[in-house]
Amino acid sequence: MGPKAAVCLLLLAILAACRPEGDQGARSSSPGAAPGATPATAAAAEPARLEGQWKRTDSDYVIAIDEATPDGKLAARYLNPQPIHVSRAQWLKSGARLQLMVEMQDRGYPGSNYELDYDAVHDTLFGTYHHLGLNQDFQVSFYRLKPGEAGAAR
Repeated sequence: MGPKAAVCLLLLAILAACRPEGDQGARSSSPGAAPGATPATAAAAEPARLEGQWKRTDSDYVIAIDEATPDGKLAARYLNPQPIHVSRAQWLKSGARLQLMVEMQDRGYPGSNYELDYDAVHDTLFGTYHHLGLNQDFQVSFYRLKPGEAGAAR
């Protein structure tokens, strides 16, 4: 694991640990589960819920997650619209929060990565895209593509 990847993971862990108990709706653009979530809500935030194809709301970029393994790894692809090499993808669960990180290593994507939260209520992903080539961060969100929907990866 490279130093940038280690820093991203450390920041993700620190953010998860520092969030006050019951502060599930801190991001107003996409609230998380309510405090005291029911078992049905908790089940909705299981890592297998990340599997599928997710299209960015502001573009044709797609994150395709083929598998979420119990050890925290994701089998993921990134399409813009052509495939971009995913060097690392993983999920982390902190209480009721389900988070994921997808890092790309390709031409024009020198370690650029997504740090996203899964919103089980709205079945969306939201968070930050760190564009390391431009040294800029962008707030982004994704919605789940239905099988056969335009833009779905094959």
